[in-house]
Amino acid sequence: MRILSARVLRARHLKDLGRVEAMVMLLVKPDGLAPPYEARVLTSAPARAPGAAPLRDRLLASAKLLHAIHAQDLPRSRRAA
Repeated sequence: MRILSARVLRARHLKDLGRVEAMVMLLVKPDGLAPPYEARVLTSAPARAPGAAPLRDRLLASAKLLHAIHAQDLPRSRRAA
């Protein structure tokens, strides 16, 4: 599985939790001959993380990881759906 592109569709600041929640759209190319598909992942990251990557990069990385974990749990026939 390869991530061809990723972008934040919408985000909101959860002030009481000190986090930013975002809906991220991933364009995923499965292994083999299956065509690419879009996956939307809801994720969050700390609003402030001194010394860490920029917020956008942390949100995208989190979404990619969550999708990869979820894709492992799906039956192979449902992955490209």
